[in-house]
Amino acid sequence: MPSLRAQLAIYESRPELPLHATAEFTRQLWVGGNTDRTTRTMAEEPRRWLVLVETASKPAEAPFPDGELRSWDLEQINPGDQPSPAAAAGLILSSMDIEASVEEEFNDWYNTEHIPVLAKLPGMLAARRFRAHRGSPRYVALYHVADLAIYALRTWYSVNDTPWTLRMRRFQSNHTYFMFRAASPMAHAVVPAAQTAPPIDAAIR
Repeated sequence: MPSLRAQLAIYESRPELPLHATAEFTRQLWVGGNTDRTTRTMAEEPRRWLVLVETASKPAEAPFPDGELRSWDLEQINPGDQPSPAAAAGLILSSMDIEASVEEEFNDWYNTEHIPVLAKLPGMLAARRFRAHRGSPRYVALYHVADLAIYALRTWYSVNDTPWTLRMRRFQSNHTYFMFRAASPMAHAVVPAAQTAPPIDAAIR
C-alpha cells in the first residue's frame, strides 16, 4: 500500500482557496495558533491558518496560494495510508528535528511506543506522523481530535513521561507546536471527563 502524501501550509491570514475533495486529493482549512506550553491550550493570538492537502501517492499540483509562513511536503510514515478523519473538531501539530546519530532509534520509539499509545487515547481520532521531502523541521506529527481539550488531560501528559520518551527528548530540536479548530462546521464527539495535568515545561509534546 503506497504511503499517503500530505502538504501543509501555515498563514497569518485566511488564505483564499476553494475547499473541496476530488478523486485525486482532499483539502482542509483550519484556524488556530501556537500552543501555549504552560496551559497546553491554544493561544488565540497571533492567529494562524492551516491548509492541509492529502493525496494518495504524490503531491497535488499548486495546492496553495502564495504567502505562507512555512510549508511542508510530507510522506506519511505511520500509519502509511490512513487519511484524515472527516469528523475532527481539532487538529494538533508538532514538528521537530532529531540528531542523526539516534534517528533510527527515534523512529522506532515514535512508531512502536509513542504513536500507538496516543492513538488509543479517548477522543483521539487519528494519530499520524510524517517525514518531510521539503520543509523544516524534518518530522511532523498530526493529531486529529474530537476536542482540543484532550491535550491538557493527564492521559496525554502521562504518555510523555515514559523512560524512552525522556531519553528521546534529549536529542530533539527546533520544535514547533500548533493547535487548530475546524474553520467550517464539522461533527463533534464527546471527550470523557478527566483530571487536567499541571503546568509543564515546553519540552513535552
